[in-house]
Amino acid sequence: MKHVWKNQLYLWKLCFKTCPGYMIYFLYDGFRYQGIIFLEHVLGIRYVLRCAEFQEPFWKPLLVIGIILTINMLQIVPDGFFIHGWTYRSKPKLYRALKEQMFKKAAELDLSCYDDTEYYNDFVLAVAEAESSIDRFLTMCNRIMQAITILFTTGVFYLLTDAAGILFVLGSFILRFLVSRVLNKLNYKVRLAVNPLERKRNYVSRVFYLNDFAKELRLHPAVGDRLEAEFAEADDEICKEQKKVATKRTLLGFTRNYVVGDFIMDGLYITYLVFRAAVKHAIAYSDAVVLFNRTGSLRRGMADLADIFPQAQENSLYIDKIRAFLAYEPKIKKNEGEDVPDGNAKLTLSHVSFRYREDAEDTLRDISLSVKPGEHIAIVGYNGAGKTTLIKLLMRLYDPTEGSICFHGHDIREFRPDDYRSRFGVVFQDYQMYGACLAENVIMDRLPKNFRGSDAEEITSALRRAGFGERLEKLPRGLRTPVTTEFDKAGINFSGGESQKIAISRAFYKDADILIMDEPSSALDPIAEYELNKAMESAAKGKTVFYISHRLSTTRDADRILMLENGRIVEEGTHESLLAMNGRYAEMWNVQAGRYHLG
Repeated sequence: MKHVWKNQLYLWKLCFKTCPGYMIYFLYDGFRYQGIIFLEHVLGIRYVLRCAEFQEPFWKPLLVIGIILTINMLQIVPDGFFIHGWTYRSKPKLYRALKEQMFKKAAELDLSCYDDTEYYNDFVLAVAEAESSIDRFLTMCNRIMQAITILFTTGVFYLLTDAAGILFVLGSFILRFLVSRVLNKLNYKVRLAVNPLERKRNYVSRVFYLNDFAKELRLHPAVGDRLEAEFAEADDEICKEQKKVATKRTLLGFTRNYVVGDFIMDGLYITYLVFRAAVKHAIAYSDAVVLFNRTGSLRRGMADLADIFPQAQENSLYIDKIRAFLAYEPKIKKNEGEDVPDGNAKLTLSHVSFRYREDAEDTLRDISLSVKPGEHIAIVGYNGAGKTTLIKLLMRLYDPTEGSICFHGHDIREFRPDDYRSRFGVVFQDYQMYGACLAENVIMDRLPKNFRGSDAEEITSALRRAGFGERLEKLPRGLRTPVTTEFDKAGINFSGGESQKIAISRAFYKDADILIMDEPSSALDPIAEYELNKAMESAAKGKTVFYISHRLSTTRDADRILMLENGRIVEEGTHESLLAMNGRYAEMWNVQAGRYHLG
């Protein structure tokens, strides 16, 4: 119980820090709402009925009704402002406060977290439930205030009017609390079970509505059929999970809503009231009517209070996921370590091995390599050889399982990751275009307010060197052209080759010491590939360059070529020396010789 309320307190602190005035009024609103109801439905109605029962003058109930209506009218104005104004402004701020923490943490996560299915499921659930957790918490706060107000006002009224009757309500409250607790635990268990299945359904939904998949779905209808089958299969599994607990849910719901509620309160308690008023004459008929009328409110108040802890317990389970996600301490600390010395330097890998999970086989095995500043290295091999993994280790997106990587004579784990990674200009094979303007997609940052002159020239130069210059000149809005039409009708969905040129321009713009080109020309035509290679020659002078490519025409002029196979360097040398060896590289080259043979 302590842990459950500690989690709710965590959200309270977050919400109160973000919107203190709103949270205070939010609690007051629950008290105000039920206070007005008590004034009208208990004190007002009771007084009117007693006046009728004991034949009081008509002006007395009329005066009381007038006072109640005036009070009600005065409180409607701030209530309308709160509901229709303040709430719409404050709730997005509360969501943002939590989401910003989660986005910041997501950017710090070790890349290895995405390889852990269990952690990734929890991560997705935490993000998906962030706003709902706040909504549930706010609802609970309001219901707690309403329930406390009902219990205090109506409870005092019961004690003064018919104290014994409150035992019925108390018994109903305790039983409902126990049943609700079991039911909410059951609901949470089902939620965890169906979460991976819902992720699969959501994935299929995205495939059918995202533009990325539209062409292939029309060209390959069988893919759509297969995905529909996957969706149906996941849906059936969700139904099975729900069906497993359907009977138990029904029994618990019947017990909570009928046995604990209707039978005890609407059956036993009403019988008791009639007996006390008609047979024993222990209470006035007007009091019996008000007690009967207020029974539903008191029962709902106690039911709400009985449900609060189970609901808080359920919400706490989601908050646990959120807090565990936010409390995760990355193994690669973003701001820990020393600054990297200025200038380019030798990169040395010493007996580096790496596996993605403890129970998995090594993806890289005993890699030792020394790369001089300004050297151009080509990494080739068939799919799954470990090429991209090696590059990720060089950039310290992962740390080696065994061995070390040194730069400037120091283990790269001694440097601040951000400072070290800033020395790399990278074009990934799976690059992404973002819903921002063209210039921001090059600099990978927001444009400065005084964006003009030299800044624009540097971006334009990077785009031209990447072969995008001719296309840039035809864009009416130039560097401020929105990329994608998702958020702006004037945006442009660039072709695969154009997008790749934009991605390549990022490396040119950054002017880093080390360039990494992972399949940089995969979407380019031969002429654009030739122009890119020429641009790379001028842009890469004095820089260390790593090429990963299946097109050996891109890698043949490298100072050194590494042939990877099954996570090992099986061959190493220049293009000519490797051909002379007549090994694995020569075999790969000969397969492509018809395309690249120069005569």
